[in-house]
Amino acid sequence: MIVVGSGSSGGVTASRLSEDDDRRVLLLEAGPDFPDEAELPPLFVVSGGQAWFPAGIPELDWGYWNEPLPNRHHVRLARGRLVGGSSMVNGCVAVRGAPFDYDRWASFGNPGWSWEELLPYFIEIESDLDFGDDPLHGDAGPIAVRRYTERHWDPIHHAFVEACVELGLTYEPDLNASHASIASVGPWPQNRLNEVRLGTLVTYIRAARRRPNFELRANALADRVLLDGTRATGVRYLAEGRPTDVAADLVIIAAGVYSTPPLLQRSGIGPADELRKVGIEPVADLPVGMGLLDHPNCAVVFHAPQLAERVGRLFLTNCRGPIGAGGEPEWQAMPVPLDETAGTAAIVICLNRQDAEGYVLATGADPTKAPRIDHRYASLDSDLKRFENAWAFFREALSRPVFTNAGARELTAGAEPRDVVATGVQTAQHPVGSCRMGPAADGRTVVDHTLRVHGFEQLMVADSSIFPDNVMNNTNLTCYVIGELAADFVQGTRHPALKADPAVAR
Repeated sequence: MIVVGSGSSGGVTASRLSEDDDRRVLLLEAGPDFPDEAELPPLFVVSGGQAWFPAGIPELDWGYWNEPLPNRHHVRLARGRLVGGSSMVNGCVAVRGAPFDYDRWASFGNPGWSWEELLPYFIEIESDLDFGDDPLHGDAGPIAVRRYTERHWDPIHHAFVEACVELGLTYEPDLNASHASIASVGPWPQNRLNEVRLGTLVTYIRAARRRPNFELRANALADRVLLDGTRATGVRYLAEGRPTDVAADLVIIAAGVYSTPPLLQRSGIGPADELRKVGIEPVADLPVGMGLLDHPNCAVVFHAPQLAERVGRLFLTNCRGPIGAGGEPEWQAMPVPLDETAGTAAIVICLNRQDAEGYVLATGADPTKAPRIDHRYASLDSDLKRFENAWAFFREALSRPVFTNAGARELTAGAEPRDVVATGVQTAQHPVGSCRMGPAADGRTVVDHTLRVHGFEQLMVADSSIFPDNVMNNTNLTCYVIGELAADFVQGTRHPALKADPAVAR
């Protein structure tokens, strides 16, 4: 079996499959490996969370940018290019989606993906150091989860929580509790322990390396899936610029929301008209790369030297807004100190849902060329309205005594929120949905509920591209769960409520 991509889903899938001695598993990764990470931890393993934009270390990044907005505003799309993928360069925020997120996934025609059915996976992957004795949490999984206590908080975290509670949000010590996704504020759960980022490199992949039936090839850029008609037979990849073909009985693509679509498209699987435009002959006309979503964000920046001091980590507290017009919270937010010298800090607002849908399209058959990516940020009035609603809440928060006593002065005061968003929108780095999951009869989908590509045998996709809709919170833990599910669909041994499809497992 070949798994392409070693990130939050692919690293999990490859490791779990290799637990069966009768299977041979090859994991391909485009970036470098760090096989001695346990004895000689690279700096990226034990850093992050103490500086803004911790994701996307330039030397270990894909270098992706969103298409320029009409006003020429650019958004960098950081993604990790290394063994462990973005799980090793992210902010280590370890939160689940809301129960209603996954119930919505199931309602789209995806049996097995409801909250009740996914909860055993969330429990299985974690070792919650604060709530491990709670029946809704795990205490023996590979991913340790903890929350940093108030003594670790920067001044802005204390002010943020106090103001949010004054404005009616409920303080929740466990933001992973099933009820905590609405009108809540509290410490963010994190998958960092002893300052080590607990991504797949140092957890699942470390465990897999001990097995003789597991092989990892780094610096191997996947070019295309090898096909015999509608059956996947292997993968072609480039190593030092030279193509290598490797055969397999099953191919699982987990290259990520930006890299899985162009890989499939170069294989002839994608929107037929778009493929022909770049010189690729279509094999199957599927909406690969369409429906791209994210959590766009923008910052309410203010001057308050007392709250600009940074004494610890960055991503420590979070709030989820009250129920909005759609019956769910429209936004979440986090406070960050920005510049101690300038005395500035910010509240970063992230939309939980983005109505605007974008795309990821290969620019040709050359795998070394970056795809075109466009999230269509700030292009729809409904998304801008959500930002306006959040802005009103946090302008009120800045008027609370805990902020006014610190001399907080909004630097965008008087400006219309949508004007600030137009030039300041960024990504929360939660892109999803470019190979959506759902029934084949739904023309917006690419894979079915067992992650098989529509119309193909022995070809699966397992990463955040399969999200049929975004979850309202950070996506990383859900990607671990997708990795576990992908292995279960092949093996049929891990989750009692879900059994392998014989057509996939044989």
